[in-house]
Amino acid sequence: MVDDRAGRSERDIAVRRRVAETLNRQQGPLRPLPVLMLLGPRGSGKTAFTGHLHQWAQRVPLASIDAEPVGEHGGTPIDVLIDMAFQLSAHHDGIPRLGFPALGSLLAAVGTAVDARSREQAVRDMAEALRAGRAREHSYQELQGIVDGVAQLAGLGLPGWSSVVVPLVQGGIRMRLGLRLRRRLAETSAAGPGRGATADFLVGVNRLYHGYPAQRAEAERVLLDSFLADLRGAYASGRADRLRTTHCLALLDNADSSVGEAFLTLLLESRERSGRPDPLLVVATARRRPEMLVRAETGSGHRPDYRESWPQPARFRPLSAGPLLAAGQLRDLSRREVEAQAAAALDTLPAGSVLPRTDNAVQWLGWIVYEITRGHPAGTAAVLDGLRRMPADLPWDARVHRSLAPTDGSVQPVPALSAGPGLLELLQRDCSAQLSRLMPRAAAGVTLGRAETCESLWEGQEPVLREFVGYCADDLRTVPEPDEGLPALHRLTRFLLLRRLDGAPENGGPGSWKGAHGALRAAAVARGDRRAVAYHDLALDDLGSAVDYLRDRFDETGADEWCADLAWLQRAPCRWGGALPEAARDRYERLVGVAGGDPARRAITRLLAAGWITPHPRPDGAAQPYGDPLGDPYAELYPDIVEEFLTLRRPIGNEHDRHVLLRMAQRYERKPWW
Repeated sequence: MVDDRAGRSERDIAVRRRVAETLNRQQGPLRPLPVLMLLGPRGSGKTAFTGHLHQWAQRVPLASIDAEPVGEHGGTPIDVLIDMAFQLSAHHDGIPRLGFPALGSLLAAVGTAVDARSREQAVRDMAEALRAGRAREHSYQELQGIVDGVAQLAGLGLPGWSSVVVPLVQGGIRMRLGLRLRRRLAETSAAGPGRGATADFLVGVNRLYHGYPAQRAEAERVLLDSFLADLRGAYASGRADRLRTTHCLALLDNADSSVGEAFLTLLLESRERSGRPDPLLVVATARRRPEMLVRAETGSGHRPDYRESWPQPARFRPLSAGPLLAAGQLRDLSRREVEAQAAAALDTLPAGSVLPRTDNAVQWLGWIVYEITRGHPAGTAAVLDGLRRMPADLPWDARVHRSLAPTDGSVQPVPALSAGPGLLELLQRDCSAQLSRLMPRAAAGVTLGRAETCESLWEGQEPVLREFVGYCADDLRTVPEPDEGLPALHRLTRFLLLRRLDGAPENGGPGSWKGAHGALRAAAVARGDRRAVAYHDLALDDLGSAVDYLRDRFDETGADEWCADLAWLQRAPCRWGGALPEAARDRYERLVGVAGGDPARRAITRLLAAGWITPHPRPDGAAQPYGDPLGDPYAELYPDIVEEFLTLRRPIGNEHDRHVLLRMAQRYERKPWW
């Protein structure tokens, strides 16, 4: 079933527009069409978008194949090729039907060799059928004998694609074209088996296909060459040039699977050998950079950052990875795109349902879901679906608290509806069981590098650490940490892993909340990083130590740098303590109590506590580090933050610093979803 959200976002529309621009063709010679690779981690919407393109492009020659199950069921690149040709040959009103006589003939020749009892006779029949019409240059009609022979053998042990071979050849026979079979076969691999009579050539392919692995690989190259030769021939006549206003579209999902990679490698090698353009536009998706893409990058001496394929949120420009290959990364959804999905979710609520208690329910819901998921497509869809299906009378602050809560009993009450466990399983599906078990402790670090270099987190886990290093290098599963630009966990992934870490039993080891943050704190002490020490102090509920750091810094540095330190510390992760988050005001009063020290320290205590609980406005459109909006979903503590910033600026004599603190106060005068 096609996801009804696919194709509606600005992101999907931009990619579809790019596909449409490439798919349309003008009359005249064919032009080269590079394979378009769409990259994205699990849950980025690749399969859903492929399904959308399949529905959108129904009026053009189209094939859609998921390569992963083909490999899981023992298939080969030739199975992908045959399925693709079969789907492309479907009838479409208003345009000539595609036929694949050269490919079908080769497949028929290959297929006759499976049943040893009939192989010799079938090959003789094939050769005789061709020889009988040699004086007439082997017209398509002379292939009817091959078709009949294959049809008779379809139930006698032929490969699973035998039923596809017959219509492929028959479709070519029905086509009234002036091209001859010999001309199509002449476009196949120069190193192919013999260039004499057509029957000899087909028998040679037959023997290669059933020979040694290297010989079979050559036969597969010949088959791919014949497929492209058939496609080029279908666009060669004057009538076809007038009627075929689009190229052919092939959608290949999971192209990074072994079969998907092998097929694309065959395709690119065939195009490179022939040097001739063909009318096939391939849009492939992958959750990792396939080897063929890595090799193209290595050959160019430059590894592109495929996130740069989005110069603007609504403009997709894939990056070139060579003359035959282009790639781009599917970005996460923007806040505006999440808000559009939130509006649709609110529209489907049952009559009488309570709404968020804000001035604009759509803006609020879009904002808070975006803050939780940072636009991760699968995460956004799962959270909105869960929120929509919760009891109609349940307040929305309670809904969002439960939307990603663990269901393992580590929090009470256990939520009946939570997308958290399913999403975490999806996001870690490519990790080994050992790494999945240790990932929560890595989430305690601000960046993945800090977790990696904290040796006490990985004692006795060197093999897993090596896998973790590979995870850190995967720029499809990681994001740059805004403050340092180094690899960090995606916002949604880190949130879910921290919830699991919070629920782990305290056994003194690094697999618990205290153990992981304690190990990272000790590492920060060893390298003299006072700010990181304060960060983990706050995560360990030691508010006083974090306040001491900020109080010292207040006298040591200017307001710009001090505010940056404050904002960084306020995003330290917090515990739920075995229950869903308490009310923001109650937690604030409990944390602050009776703040001690001089006026500046008391103001800093209140400011740090409030900012640790509440979400923050987005500064000037810049990327934000990790944050948890569920502590204060309605931003009730914003007035307290404004008051404390104004309190801190009063005794300062420096005009610039006073202005910085005033501007910080003004940022909190408006709700973050406005």
